Amino acid sequence: MAKSRPISSVLLLLALALFPSMVHSAEVKVGVGKSGQATIWITGEIVPGDADKFSQSIRQANDAGKFVGNVRLDSPGGNLLEGIKIADAIRFGKTSTNVGKTAVCASACFLMFAAGSTKNAGYGAQIGVHGASGENGEETVASGAATVSMAKIAKELGVPSAIIGRMVVTSPQDMVWLSPQELQSMGVTMMGRPSQLTPPVASLQQAPPNSPLSLSPSGAALSAARTTPNASPTWGEIVNRAMEKSASQNNGKPLFSRSCQPELRVCNIGLSYLDNQGKVAFLKTVEDMNGKVIAREACTLNDFQDVRTCINWDDGTSHRDMKDSKGVWSKVADQ
Repeated sequence: MAKSRPISSVLLLLALALFPSMVHSAEVKVGVGKSGQATIWITGEIVPGDADKFSQSIRQANDAGKFVGNVRLDSPGGNLLEGIKIADAIRFGKTSTNVGKTAVCASACFLMFAAGSTKNAGYGAQIGVHGASGENGEETVASGAATVSMAKIAKELGVPSAIIGRMVVTSPQDMVWLSPQELQSMGVTMMGRPSQLTPPVASLQQAPPNSPLSLSPSGAALSAARTTPNASPTWGEIVNRAMEKSASQNNGKPLFSRSCQPELRVCNIGLSYLDNQGKVAFLKTVEDMNGKVIAREACTLNDFQDVRTCINWDDGTSHRDMKDSKGVWSKVADQ
């Protein structure tokens, strides 16, 4: 069997493509349970140096003759490279990971969680994914490349393609929170009993009646929703709802597609579903050659699927495209 390559090596050349550094480091502590095995708790934001603290905790337990059997996580994320180093150590040590019912594990923490030899999460746990950002939280060429590398690492860790797809299309300013069903699809054991009476801390906003996920054929409501105070959903929320709708229409698997246009040096990632009127609709993310997101759109097709109306999520502009007999789309009007 070939020797497993450390996943941290993937990003050694992308050290600048990190989530913003935080002021306070994570708390890393060791305890011993009734089984005699050690547990390491990682609580708080991940900053440079936390991977070393984690390694020191493992060494401390091992020197005391204890095997580290479990890592309990409660972190909103933080420095991506540090998170990957910790994930690498978790995978190497064949350690289980756990996110409690009141805990959060998002962003870089998600890779740490996914690295567990077995993964456990309490109902109510908040486990989320999104793309990488630069030092100041912005999307850059380097952060786009880091997002691509994150996707490769997640694939190595056995994360399903549907979840990886949500990661790469979600802006670092947004977050997609995974459902219990999605967590189970990546081998997570859900602990405790479901509770659906109290919405989670990061619950999605309700879509306005004419938003693109109630799905007006023209998509004009997306522009309206963006200009309504305190009512506009984030791109991550739009993706989340579309994922659920697409999965419900495709035997539990969201319908993703990817195509590239070498002449324009861009690639398109699409998420398709049927809107409430039964028409084909999709969300589209356009990336440049370095994986940087340069456009995000919500589109609907006419009944013949040869004319589409799209709203640009970032600036609210819209356009209509028409498909010719060869299947090539061309813009015919700005609205």
